[in-house]
Amino acid sequence: MAEVDKVFVILDPTTLEQPSLIMAESIAKRGAKAALHVYCSLNEKSIQAEAGVEPEQTYANARERVEDWIERLVAPSRELGLSVETEVEISENWRTATVAAVARQNCLLAIKARSPMNSRRRLFREASDWQLLRDLVCPVYLVKTSPTRRPGKVLAAIKHRTEKRVYTEANELIIQTARGIATGFDAELHVVTAYKNDFYYPDRQKFADRCGLPRNQVRAEMGASAEAITKVAKEIGADLVVIARVGKQSTKRDVGHTAEKVIATLDTNLLVLPLTEST
Repeated sequence: MAEVDKVFVILDPTTLEQPSLIMAESIAKRGAKAALHVYCSLNEKSIQAEAGVEPEQTYANARERVEDWIERLVAPSRELGLSVETEVEISENWRTATVAAVARQNCLLAIKARSPMNSRRRLFREASDWQLLRDLVCPVYLVKTSPTRRPGKVLAAIKHRTEKRVYTEANELIIQTARGIATGFDAELHVVTAYKNDFYYPDRQKFADRCGLPRNQVRAEMGASAEAITKVAKEIGADLVVIARVGKQSTKRDVGHTAEKVIATLDTNLLVLPLTEST
């Protein structure tokens, strides 16, 4: 992931706590200070009509209230010397509006608090986080655990067999990004991969050498990738998991859906890096 000079912060207007902003501030303070673009999309259907007030004025009043709220939220960031822009939109679909806003700002990183997932939505794969990630073209940091806690362990999830060039590129990007984060936060870096059966079992020492890590910081698990990632992340107590989302250029459809499954089952911070497979 390239050096980030602007972070797109997605706020949730339905709650007072905004871990995405806290995490963005923490990232922006490190190294060359990144600017923050703090964004909030209001669903027009959630804005209640006011007696005797025209709909346009009702929307304007709602926007003003949210803008005032956001200005209070970002005041501490500005006091730290960070450059902060704010934006409030009223739209029919917050995901569509958010994707367009990220594209307008040309940000290299978007940060969002993870949405709660219940069993029914998991069954039908309707996670709002996944729906958003499918259309965003920049890396997305999904914040779950307390953003004030420094990540002690970063887990990079890579593909064992890379028959296609895009997967080799994905592995390199994941390792590079995870290593940079671990170094920046003085955290411990771990790597996990999954293999199909005993025939494909990777040599652990070669795997460790390939990752530039000691053997006790790499894991190879037999089975599906999402299950292996979830298992190892829980066992080592990973504070952040770095994964890739590989999509097809012609259809925008994602290959394998490993990222989707991890989002649905793993309750921790996630950094999702997008790549595109040529057709």
